[in-house]
Amino acid sequence: MTPVKNGFLPPKPPFKQAKALKPGRDEVEEVVFQALASTERREILRIIRTREGGATYSEILGELALTTGNLNYHLKQLEGLIEKDEERRYRLTPLGERAMAVLRGVDVPENLGDYVSAARASQSLSMHPFVSRLILMAVAFDCLFLAIWGYIAYIAATEGAPVFVYAVLAFLLVAGVVALVGLVRALRTAPEYVRRLERRLGLTR
Repeated sequence: MTPVKNGFLPPKPPFKQAKALKPGRDEVEEVVFQALASTERREILRIIRTREGGATYSEILGELALTTGNLNYHLKQLEGLIEKDEERRYRLTPLGERAMAVLRGVDVPENLGDYVSAARASQSLSMHPFVSRLILMAVAFDCLFLAIWGYIAYIAATEGAPVFVYAVLAFLLVAGVVALVGLVRALRTAPEYVRRLERRLGLTR
């Protein structure tokens, strides 16, 4: 039992700061490949790597067609791979050097052209199952609304209705058909806005 002195317990010794756990291979791979997934971030790493003594914010901004907001976002995403020195120049960290080693290891021999084309085509047409289910649900609702509006249009045509009702129904039917075509196209081609939705939902990097 801890002795009591003057009615008070002696102060406990401060906790020792826990040592950072050694990152696993999966964690390192995830961090590196997330950084390299963006064309802008790859270019930022290349600019910093090729500049003697690192690169300043203005030098990076001058070489990329980015707004300051977008550049700030990508620089934030690269924390841990880049760092500022005392002169406020960006330099690669040891982790950033490993990421650049990955980039330097990617060459494009002539005999890989067909494989690259096949991979790009497959990646551009595929989407996450959750997003595809969302789009299928949207298609189902769109078809339901089209059926309802079509039935109302049929009633209006047989029973008679003011002109503005016909105009509204025609607009709704056209909008529904256009939306349906867009949804079906999204399922077949996975356009860029579907990619952005996947990233916003945290399904892809």
